[in-house]
Amino acid sequence: MYDVVVLAGTGKPGELTRSEGVDNKAFIRVSGKTLLAYTLEALRSSPLTGRIVVVGPKAGLMPLAAAFGFTPVEEKGSLPLNILAGFHALAPSRHFLLVSADIPFLTGEALEDFLSRCQPFDRDFYYPIVARADVEKSFPGTKRTYVRLREGVFTGGNLFLVNPAVVEEGVARFDRFFELRKSPLKLLAALGPVFVIKFLCRVLAISELEKKIPLLLGISGKAVITPYAGIGTDVDKPSDLELIRARFKL
Repeated sequence: MYDVVVLAGTGKPGELTRSEGVDNKAFIRVSGKTLLAYTLEALRSSPLTGRIVVVGPKAGLMPLAAAFGFTPVEEKGSLPLNILAGFHALAPSRHFLLVSADIPFLTGEALEDFLSRCQPFDRDFYYPIVARADVEKSFPGTKRTYVRLREGVFTGGNLFLVNPAVVEEGVARFDRFFELRKSPLKLLAALGPVFVIKFLCRVLAISELEKKIPLLLGISGKAVITPYAGIGTDVDKPSDLELIRARFKL
């Protein structure tokens, strides 16, 4: 079983939270349930899920804690500190999951498929990527950030499998990766000009990025291709929310 840290911290105010009248997008409601509740339902539907802690505003988390059997942990004001708070609350002994709170189309099946593709768990950091064709097939009309690589066109997912041995030292670097992952050119620029040129020429391979990850994060990593588009469908803007609400009405 895999322990889980769900990141539900309060971010900066934006168009999405202002339009919904909330401080934290994890508590936006869709068809009577919060985005966080949908994510927790998916996690609890899998027998591979172990202990769960949710890092966010503790008072807001308490009503859900008993229903979903998680430990609420008070947010600390920044992503690195929230990761550390959840990590310390769990003290996991093996690879554990970091999961964004705003992925309502996550399923237990998708989670199990991702974990199976991470075997034999010999890397420190696993990151799911989804082909554009799979996203557009499952969620036509959605707008995501894509990267064109030699193997195809991909968007990133919103959960990660992490080796606990690298968290204390690597958490600041995780923050940088989270920040850069939605800006492909900035991420590639951090790796060096050769990667930018290869990217622009559409010849950059996944294996080349994996070899370079240790220089950026200080840890070994692997991109895991998954066909489950829900892993890569989060809620960052009003148009994302409109898509999700439309789908739940079907």
